[in-house]
Amino acid sequence: RPAHTNTPYNHLLSLLIMAVKTIILLILLAVLASAQDLSCVGCIGGDKKCVGDTTIQMLEDDDCVPCLKRSGKWTWPCNVEGLCWCWDSSKPKYKPALSSGLEPALTKPCDIFTEEMFDRIAPNAVHPYTYEGLCDTIEMLNERYDEKIFMMGTMQQQKQEWAAFLGHTTHESAQYTAAREALVCARTVEKNSGTFCKPCDNSNFDWENRYCEVSLVANGQFYEEYCDKVITPPYGCVCGPTTEVDSETRAGLMNPNAAYFGRGAIQLSWNANYIKASQVLADSADTLCSQPDLVATEPKYAWGTALWFWMFSSPTGEQTNCHIKALEGSFGSTLRIINGGLECPPDPYGYHAEAVVTRLRYYCIAASIMEVRLMDFDGCEGLGDAFERCVKTGFCPECNEHYGNPTMEPSLAPAPLVPTPRPTDWGSWRSEDWLTEMTRRNSAVQSVSSLFGSLTLAMA
Repeated sequence: RPAHTNTPYNHLLSLLIMAVKTIILLILLAVLASAQDLSCVGCIGGDKKCVGDTTIQMLEDDDCVPCLKRSGKWTWPCNVEGLCWCWDSSKPKYKPALSSGLEPALTKPCDIFTEEMFDRIAPNAVHPYTYEGLCDTIEMLNERYDEKIFMMGTMQQQKQEWAAFLGHTTHESAQYTAAREALVCARTVEKNSGTFCKPCDNSNFDWENRYCEVSLVANGQFYEEYCDKVITPPYGCVCGPTTEVDSETRAGLMNPNAAYFGRGAIQLSWNANYIKASQVLADSADTLCSQPDLVATEPKYAWGTALWFWMFSSPTGEQTNCHIKALEGSFGSTLRIINGGLECPPDPYGYHAEAVVTRLRYYCIAASIMEVRLMDFDGCEGLGDAFERCVKTGFCPECNEHYGNPTMEPSLAPAPLVPTPRPTDWGSWRSEDWLTEMTRRNSAVQSVSSLFGSLTLAMA
């Protein structure tokens, strides 16, 4: 006979299905909400306060009050990711670093990367690039933040992050021998108890003797590179044209604390970056604005600015950084963040094609010393192809042991691209001739300068 459709069993089954659908819907809504900036939701009680990040936009802490409720997530400032965040006022006011989602490791960074390793990677390192200063700065930051540099995930991930960081910074700082950008301040001049720089352009710079023949600030001229005058505190240090100190005893010389050119292990540059780094590393945002040359003289800032960039600088519109990308196993993505506008891919006939080769060589050296395989080159167009070509042509002998055993797939060959007039955050600052001044680890191949000269001819 026909089945009854309104039995108690069928009614209970319908209720159960509706309940499951409701739960699924709630879960989906929760996931959607978590994608929004809800860092202040539940930030109530005890010493917790919802506060604003003035480095992103100008606002008062009171503007963030609506973000305590989920209903405020669609309106400003709650709809701007990271603009409002939950601060435990019993602790110093430091905004948390982006989370990698990994657990902190037990082994400290400088128990993995030893002083003996440092000496092998940079046998000619000069002040302010000291091993002790590097370790002290890492420890300072790791005591402050839950997300720890070189101390997240497995031992393998720790070593791989170290290798990536060392590969980039030895390249940027000429194996920790250059504290200041060469064209601006290759040689400091000490006069009347002060330190001064003689800024130069490439056509007037003697690369062999590292001497500037004609100063950019001589005869009433001025220097204003790396200065975005539109950006002012709290978004950037106040900057403007810099002139010579005087036209008599210090003609052609400028005060280095009046300009925001490249300094430190990753060559911190631009007034906006100096104030952001100062907010993390110093007691005041004004510290590196008023004394930017501290980055070239103090280990805390020479290393700290590189560590700040590694942990806190994110590409526009992305919630990631070099630290996270290294832990995910992508060396290519770290290069894209650092200098992707000029090196991903580089102009095949310009300096940056050589710079990529140099960076790869340093990365291979660091990976060998850290005893890890290379990470993948995805995320930087042309980098995988550049690595393969570099090894096969004999221009990267340090990478031979890694070839055929890297954790990467070569990317497509670089397409022609006009380099950006300036990188978003960081700029390569060396002349095409700077390689002649570099001292490298012993190698069975020919000298670096002649090697790259051959490379340029081959590419042409």
